[in-house]
Amino acid sequence: MDVHSTAFHIRRNTFFKFIYLSGYFLNNLSLLVLLLSCFILYYLQFHLICSLQTQPNSEMLPKINLTAICFSALLYSTASYAEPTSTLYSTAFSILSYAKWNSPAPAICIIDNAALAQQFQNHLPNTPNFKINNIHSSEIKSNECQILVFSTLSPQGEQQLLNSAVRFPALSISTNNTECELGSAFCLYKRNSNYAFKVNLSSLSQAKVHIDPRVLLLGKNMESN
Repeated sequence: MDVHSTAFHIRRNTFFKFIYLSGYFLNNLSLLVLLLSCFILYYLQFHLICSLQTQPNSEMLPKINLTAICFSALLYSTASYAEPTSTLYSTAFSILSYAKWNSPAPAICIIDNAALAQQFQNHLPNTPNFKINNIHSSEIKSNECQILVFSTLSPQGEQQLLNSAVRFPALSISTNNTECELGSAFCLYKRNSNYAFKVNLSSLSQAKVHIDPRVLLLGKNMESN
């Protein structure tokens, strides 16, 4: 293969990598900047090959694997972004930060647990402006709840309410459902000294709330730590 064919293949493969990764990391500005930097390095390498009129593995070229550098940096940045949080409340609000809400002040309904409702109130983040409501399970139908937090019911009880009382779109979170095979969409549990969560994809689909898929990566990283 001559130098022009080699350069063409490098340019074509780089272009496809750039398009694919741009779509995946578009929602994260810092990763996108890093990706653009890698693309510029590839572009410079391509012109260096052409100017030297030699093969890419020539001794005259820098012995740097740009692909390895860029992908390692991207993976490191993503892993850092998904570090586990230390409390139940910060974990819950981290999950909620990946959702898009139609209301400027989404209502978080804490079901049958006044003490937990007060703790959520105490740990409210600055944005968005969540409203914390402590309600009885029999009051779910009469309340506009964008988020439901279960802590006292069994998974079967959660599922029964989701099927019969909840008006969707609404996202469900449980602190009492470690298996997460039934009931809430997100199940929080304590892992070592931190909190992690599992995802029930069936319930998440039922919720009809738009969730950034990166929340799945966050969950996997929390479970592995």
